[in-house]
Amino acid sequence: MDEIDKNVLLELQKRNNWWSTGKVNPTLIKSFYRSDYFVYTNFFDNLDYVDIIIGPRQVGKSTILYQLIQYLLTGKLNPKDKETRKPVAPCRILLLSLESAIFDLLKEPIKKSLEVFEENVLKESLSALNEPVYVFLDEASRRDGWALEVKEYYDMKYKIKFIVTGSSSPALFKKSSESLVGRHRKTLIVPLKFWDVLRIREIGDSYDSKMKLRNSFVESIKKDDPNIFFSVAQKHFVTLGLDGQKRLQLALNDYILRGGYPRFYDSCDDWETAAKIMREAYFEAIIAYDLIRVFNARDPDRLRKMYTFIARSTAQTINIANFSRYFGMDRTTVDDYIHQLQQTYLVRLAAPFKFNRIKEGNDFKKAYVSDVGLRNAVLGVSENEVNEPILMGLLVETVVQDHSLRLKYCLEPTKPCETFFWRNSKKEEVDIVVKLYEKLIPIESKYSADKKSNSIIEEAVAELKSPFGVVLTKGGLSLKNNIIEIPTWLFLEFC
Repeated sequence: MDEIDKNVLLELQKRNNWWSTGKVNPTLIKSFYRSDYFVYTNFFDNLDYVDIIIGPRQVGKSTILYQLIQYLLTGKLNPKDKETRKPVAPCRILLLSLESAIFDLLKEPIKKSLEVFEENVLKESLSALNEPVYVFLDEASRRDGWALEVKEYYDMKYKIKFIVTGSSSPALFKKSSESLVGRHRKTLIVPLKFWDVLRIREIGDSYDSKMKLRNSFVESIKKDDPNIFFSVAQKHFVTLGLDGQKRLQLALNDYILRGGYPRFYDSCDDWETAAKIMREAYFEAIIAYDLIRVFNARDPDRLRKMYTFIARSTAQTINIANFSRYFGMDRTTVDDYIHQLQQTYLVRLAAPFKFNRIKEGNDFKKAYVSDVGLRNAVLGVSENEVNEPILMGLLVETVVQDHSLRLKYCLEPTKPCETFFWRNSKKEEVDIVVKLYEKLIPIESKYSADKKSNSIIEEAVAELKSPFGVVLTKGGLSLKNNIIEIPTWLFLEFC
């Protein structure tokens, strides 16, 4: 064995400790299994595709890979379960972290690693496998040619199941996108939903309760009957009781501060310490790697300023044409930078709803940060500042917009995942419009204590020919004039 092979083997042994212990280091697995994990366990049933998990940095992709590996080793979905599949021998599982410095020295790091693995660990020819081998490629976006290397094994029909993670879709497929056409399935993983955080905190109801709410919401849309959902929501609300409702409200208040990044929930750090780490490590890593190296961004300082501007304006309408003057850039560069911020999961834009999309326009949009916790960390927002009523209202709407997108993706994953806002002739707005099953559902986030009438959303329901509208509040439930009023936390529970 030459020196390079020795170094590669040492790197593989360091990352694949289960070859000697038969299990994953418990500190890498963590005790919480987010809902996405249970979806990903189905990947192993099909060797015909390369499964790719794409999502922001620090969202938990590596943790899920270790949990999936432990599932293969034990045959158990989690430590408390009975065996659900035949365990896989440790020597048939390989994890490559393509961020490792040693791979900078190799022209084809995946191929070289598989050769070393085949000869020294598996001790079986990859070309003549009787049982599958499972290969996990973590942070593949660090290597431009990863897809071409994987394609070579895929085309030879080896019994190898590849599961790949990357930090952004453009980064992951740079110079490689065409090589896996028809051979891969992409799955997006984003920060934790409110319901996942409830599970971490052991608050709230079961998965069955969540699905009863969601299924009744869908049935109400399909049958144009808001009473179906309202009756289920009312029963759920009453069953929780005052104590349960209060716990969920407090959990929502905390979510408005921390958002969905696991870093804010899986450590003993206080908010200020965790926020400083996310601001200085995670946010700057996006600027330094994804936006500069991958997108060839020419001015990272302006990108920071643009994110900061949108973060301060979250849930508000902006005129993108004014960005050119404000940031001293031409319109093409502004559009390019905003696209980059969207592709790295930092911001989202929502257009005004028009039945004729050609008339939609490109200037006036509603801008949202993708995660309120990261926004609060980058801006240095304190726990007390979040409680300021106007800011709280904007952050709640940001969370509702995010969860409306998630609901859309869960219910119709093959359809365009987008939301809109609606304006009448007087420029009065309804915050969010989401299209589900070819029907438009207007949603108004009304988190303050004001008693403003529902006339605007009623107007939207009439114009959009919606089966009903939804108003999200801090308070109780009501159904009047096809407008369902429910607590915000209840809506977020089933998204």
